[in-house]
Amino acid sequence: MNIIRLLLVSVLAACVCSVALAQPPQREAAVELATVTEDKSSSVLRLPGTVISTRDAEISAELSGRLTWVAEVGQEVAKDDLIAVLDDHLLNLQLRNAFAEIERIQADIAYNQRQVGRLERLAKQNNMAESELDEVQSRLRMLQQELLMAEVDRDRTVYDLGRSHIKAPFSGVVASREMSAGEYTAPGRALVRLVDTGSLEISVNAPLRVGRYSQVGSRVQVEGEGQRLMAPIRGLVPVGDSRSRMMELRLSLEPGHWFIGEAVTVELPDAAPRVALSVPRDALVLRDDEIFVYTVSGDNKAIKIPVTPGSGLGTRIAISADLKAGDPVVVRGAERLNDGQSVKVTQHHLAASRPAS
Repeated sequence: MNIIRLLLVSVLAACVCSVALAQPPQREAAVELATVTEDKSSSVLRLPGTVISTRDAEISAELSGRLTWVAEVGQEVAKDDLIAVLDDHLLNLQLRNAFAEIERIQADIAYNQRQVGRLERLAKQNNMAESELDEVQSRLRMLQQELLMAEVDRDRTVYDLGRSHIKAPFSGVVASREMSAGEYTAPGRALVRLVDTGSLEISVNAPLRVGRYSQVGSRVQVEGEGQRLMAPIRGLVPVGDSRSRMMELRLSLEPGHWFIGEAVTVELPDAAPRVALSVPRDALVLRDDEIFVYTVSGDNKAIKIPVTPGSGLGTRIAISADLKAGDPVVVRGAERLNDGQSVKVTQHHLAASRPAS
């Protein structure tokens, strides 16, 4: 029996040694660290928003007439560039007629002025009736008024000639064309849609209660198409629809991130801010339906800490976890770490001081 027991112990020891040899110790992992901080945070609502232009207009003509040219779709125009032209042949004829009428009236005025001079000299010699002089002077005053009216007609025709060349009220891109050359247009009928792609905003509809925790100038997070940024609230309309109980907010947006009409997600505060722990977003690890971070012990061992993420603010995110301000968390190399694995710290990013909000 003793011999059998010795044989069994020897076999078990050999198996344990072979298993130990088959599983070599984990290599030391290189990681970068950041620091847990305390920041102001609040619960947020993630709401859909839309990128819009602050200047988006349907441009129409102020006159009736046949179109001779209309800008192409996609054409970029600067302010006061032509976007459409009306046939101005009749207007040019009217202008010629106005100048001719002015010259005729000026000739009549000159003749009557001479007549007044002659009659005034005769009146001094008592060789004519005073009534004839009054008649000529009255005719002269009427001609002077006719001259003013003819000059107004001339100026109106010049103004209409300018309006026959429809110009861009602002710089932008022709997004669509409603009419083409050869068609007859009327005042107020849309010719093109002009959109300023350099002046952008985000429009988002939110529940009325959000207005209690949002203010003009505060910055909120916007996400879309793999991009994330902080955008300031430019305007807030504290007027809700009686059925939807929603209000509109406008966020300022620099060009170069999204196209007009794209959908984005906006995070708006839904409660008063409170102090909470925050870590860089890169510290969060999502694995097997778990969300956790790794901190590092005094002997450079990785320690897995489950977390509950909260609201985000730029590159950081609020968390609830068994951590405290000042603790280190892994922000680079955490994806390949295991609990208890030895680590080598290559860099420790210190938390930047943040202004109080």
